[in-house]
Amino acid sequence: MLANHSKDKSIVDKVFTVVAKAKKLKEEIGAENVIDATIGVLCNEDAKFVNFKTVAKVYKNLPDDEIAAYASSFLGDPAYLEGVKKVVLGEDYEEVFKGSYLDAVATPGGSGAISNTIWNYTDRGEKILIPDWMWESYKIMAEEFGDKYELYSLFNENGTFNMENFKEKMTAIMEEQGKVLAIINDPCHNPTGYSLSLDEWKELKEFLVQISSKGEVILLNDIAYIDYDFRGEKETREYMKYFRGLPESVLVIFSFSISKAFTEYGLRVGAQLAMSSSKKVIEDFRRANEFSCRSRWSNISRGGMRLFSDIVSDKNLFNDLKKERQEYIDLMKERAEIFINEANEIGLPMCTYRGGFFITVPLGENTEKVGLELQNHNIFTVILENGLRVAICSVPKKQLVGLAGKIKEVVDSVI
Repeated sequence: MLANHSKDKSIVDKVFTVVAKAKKLKEEIGAENVIDATIGVLCNEDAKFVNFKTVAKVYKNLPDDEIAAYASSFLGDPAYLEGVKKVVLGEDYEEVFKGSYLDAVATPGGSGAISNTIWNYTDRGEKILIPDWMWESYKIMAEEFGDKYELYSLFNENGTFNMENFKEKMTAIMEEQGKVLAIINDPCHNPTGYSLSLDEWKELKEFLVQISSKGEVILLNDIAYIDYDFRGEKETREYMKYFRGLPESVLVIFSFSISKAFTEYGLRVGAQLAMSSSKKVIEDFRRANEFSCRSRWSNISRGGMRLFSDIVSDKNLFNDLKKERQEYIDLMKERAEIFINEANEIGLPMCTYRGGFFITVPLGENTEKVGLELQNHNIFTVILENGLRVAICSVPKKQLVGLAGKIKEVVDSVI
C-alpha cells in the first residue's frame, strides 16, 4: 500500500522515549530521587515547567476568535511577520540592512522553516551539509524529501569551530552538484551550547563570498536558541551584519521560532526570514514558500501570531518578557557553572559550551553503554550517537551539584 519512498521509513526516537521513561520513574519513586536531564524546556528550581507569566497573561486575554480563527493568509499575518524582522534583526533593521532585500513566511515552529527551506532549495537526491553534532531532525527532513546529507565536523582539535573541515566539505559538494545548502545552528547550538565568535563568522562570510563564484549558496541559520545567548541581545546579533552586501548567488535564511524565546513550545509558531542582495531571489522565496505553506499546513496558529505581535509591539510587555527571560538566562549560567566547574576538576570531557539549554559529554562508541548505565542510577540524559546531552535548562541546581562526578564514575566503570 505504501508508496515506494515511504516503505522503509521509521524513526528511532532518542528524546521522547527517554523523557517518558524518566517521567514514569519520577511518578514511582518521587521526582527528588531522579535526575531528569532529558527535557529541552525551561524548568524552575522546583523542576516545574516554566511558562513566562507575561506570555501566559497575553494569550489568555486574547479574544476567542483570535485564537480559533484562520490566519489572514498562507504567508502569515503582516503584523507578525514585521515583528519577526524586528526581533531577529533589530528594531532598526530597515536602516542597518538598507540595500538588502528581506521577506518572511510564517511556519509551524522552526521545524516548518527548516523543512520548507530544504524542500524548496534542493533537488531530490542532492546533498545538504549539516554538522556532526546536530538536532537529529535535520537528517530526518533530508531523508523525507529524498535528499542526502554530508556531515562537517563542528569542532576542531582546539574545541572551536572547524572552519577548515566546513570549507573542505562545502567545496566538495559545490564541485559535485554546483549548489550547496548548509545548516549552521548558531548561536547556542543544540546539543553542545557552542556559539561562533564574531571572528569565526567573519571568516565564514568571506568563504561564502569566495565559493559563491562557483555556484549558489543557501545558508540556513537555525536560531532557535538565540535569545538564551549569554552575550546579550545586541552582541548576539552582531554577526548578522556580515550578511549585508553578499553576492546575489548567496541566500541567507534564518529559521525562527517562539518556542524557546516565549516558552510556547506547543503553539508551533515560527518563520523563515530570508535576506538577499537580489530582489528576484526574494520574490522567488516568497512565491515558492507560499505555495509550500498552502500545500503542507495551509496556515499557522492565528492566536500564536497575535500573541507574539501584541507583545513585541508593546514596549512595556516586551520589556516584562525580557526581564522574565533574563532571570532564567542568569539561572542557566549558574547551572552551567556548577556542572562545568566540577567536570573540569574531575576530568570529565565536554564539548565547548558558550550558552543555551544543553551541555554535551562526548563519549564516542561508549555513549550508549554509559547512558543506559546512568539510567540504572536514576540519571537520565539524551543518548546521542557520540555523546550524552545534559539539559541544564531543566535540572535544578541542587541536582546538578555532583552530577558531573556521578557521570564520571559511571564512565570509568563502563570504559
